[in-house]
Amino acid sequence: MHWLRMAAILLLGLSTCRLTMASDVGNAWVLDRLDRTDWPEALISQASMDTASRGEVLMFAKALLASEALDEEGLEQRLGVPHVQLKSIRHVRDGLWEGLLRTYRNASQNCDEQLFCPCVRSVADLRQLAAAFTGDISPAHALWASKSQGVHEQMLNEQLRMAVLRP
Repeated sequence: MHWLRMAAILLLGLSTCRLTMASDVGNAWVLDRLDRTDWPEALISQASMDTASRGEVLMFAKALLASEALDEEGLEQRLGVPHVQLKSIRHVRDGLWEGLLRTYRNASQNCDEQLFCPCVRSVADLRQLAAAFTGDISPAHALWASKSQGVHEQMLNEQLRMAVLRP
């Protein structure tokens, strides 16, 4: 059971964009970045895996939240597409928020006094937490956060691009 949960946590982003990855070999570098080698702490226990998962969820949520501030023209430019379908993009975003909420809740069971562990009851709570999250609690965590941000933005861009190209 432990290995199954660990695999599910490690593949959070991958599960949301597996079709994109399968259809675009050029994105293979994203697969390599999901091994958590940049996470500043040893992943030696369920608690450490859960902490890393909460951090990754919050970084992805932060990227997702930032994408929502873009207007149609901004999305077209960011995604490199001539036209966006806002309905498809909203649908993908809603699904991502629900998946992030489930993953955060699963990784937050019994996490009293651990990093990144405020109680989150709803997507609205997760959105608030992500808006304030920086990951900058130590120099090592700050380095992880800066690298993680780019990976999650790329993964999100691919999901949104897929929503436009294959609604």
